[in-house]
Amino acid sequence: MNDPDLAALESSPSGKPGRSGAPTSDRGSFRLKAYPLAILLVFALTVVLGVLNARNAVEPTSNFGGDYPAFYGAGTIAVAGDWDDLYSLDRQIAAQRSLHPPGEGDVARFFAYPPQVAFVYQPLAAMDYHWSYLVHVMLMTGALWGSILLARPMLPWLRGRVTLAMAVALVFWPMFRTITGGSNTAFTLLMVVAAWRLVNGNRPLLAGLVISVLLYKPQFAIPLIGLFLLRRQWRVVAGAGLGAVLFYVSGVLLRGLGWVGEWLDVASEFGRIDAELNGHSSISLIGFAENLFGVGLSLPVALAWVLAGSTAVVLAWLWWRDPDATLAPLLAITMPGVLLLSLHAMSHDGAIIVLTAAVAVACWPQRRWLPWVLVIWLLGASQALIKQLGFSPGLFMLLVAFVLGWLLIGSAKPAATPTVSSPLPAGIGRD
Repeated sequence: MNDPDLAALESSPSGKPGRSGAPTSDRGSFRLKAYPLAILLVFALTVVLGVLNARNAVEPTSNFGGDYPAFYGAGTIAVAGDWDDLYSLDRQIAAQRSLHPPGEGDVARFFAYPPQVAFVYQPLAAMDYHWSYLVHVMLMTGALWGSILLARPMLPWLRGRVTLAMAVALVFWPMFRTITGGSNTAFTLLMVVAAWRLVNGNRPLLAGLVISVLLYKPQFAIPLIGLFLLRRQWRVVAGAGLGAVLFYVSGVLLRGLGWVGEWLDVASEFGRIDAELNGHSSISLIGFAENLFGVGLSLPVALAWVLAGSTAVVLAWLWWRDPDATLAPLLAITMPGVLLLSLHAMSHDGAIIVLTAAVAVACWPQRRWLPWVLVIWLLGASQALIKQLGFSPGLFMLLVAFVLGWLLIGSAKPAATPTVSSPLPAGIGRD
């Protein structure tokens, strides 16, 4: 099925004022080209200088690279061929020993991903840690850039504004944190947008294969496969099923026939421990409640489970009710929705809701989307205070994004209906 998206949202080449305002002055247009480039330059310099400073330090710093030691250490274990010890805490501590200050003792950032992820990180683990981290930051930045490029046919306001969109996404705290913190949410975003692009281009089988790549994060893959099933896009589901088979077989080659059960047991135990140690960073309904009221059955936690289940029902109904509905608003509400109902979603995972903001810019005039996006960005920035607050404001950021997605679905028009010629004044921020 060729999903009709927002193709009618082409930017007007005439330079005439649209619904969002008068033509931009030359000075304003220059600023909206120069400022994004300056932001990207500052970002690059900050990362490079941080790497050089850490590399020249007398001993490792405990916070350099964020979560990256987990991936680097897993890649090191894979390079050594010690697949049977991939989830051994002692082996992971040994693999990461040189990455933490001696005063911290035997510590490790635990790797709980499937073995295929460790396999992929082997080339990076063969490098010096600091340069490996720098390459990883470049790869994740490239994944964000690729997401923006792939989204242009569905969100035409991005055409000519890739640099502007890139800069705005990078100053969104969760996105900045996930890229510089050694995580992979930018890659998750790339896979979601790539699947969307393939569905939009009437290549559903390949779209399903791309979605199956997200099985490395089943909290995204399984809901998306289920939602496309409810949408009756059978070829997408068939492609995802084929990809799941390939995913399983690749794991068998690395860890044997029972690898799925072993991995799920490890991931489940890790999630339980992480909920106790890092619950203040949780942004899901259940994780947020468990952080404030304790892990285990209590009235607030039970209410969180009910709300998470209700979120799942709402998403299922939205995807089932009209298989020909525009996909963009559905994805806009699904990204925060999936995180809200997840058992394990941390602050950096919230970076993926930049997709919700991008769809809002495409669907609404500036005076309508700007307040919503500003609130989301401010709540994202407030996550820098997680430790001081003792909880993550990211939950409220997701709730705002979910409501925004709901309103976008309510205001969505059929693709054939004329819409706003441009969500931004003509010429703003064009590359």
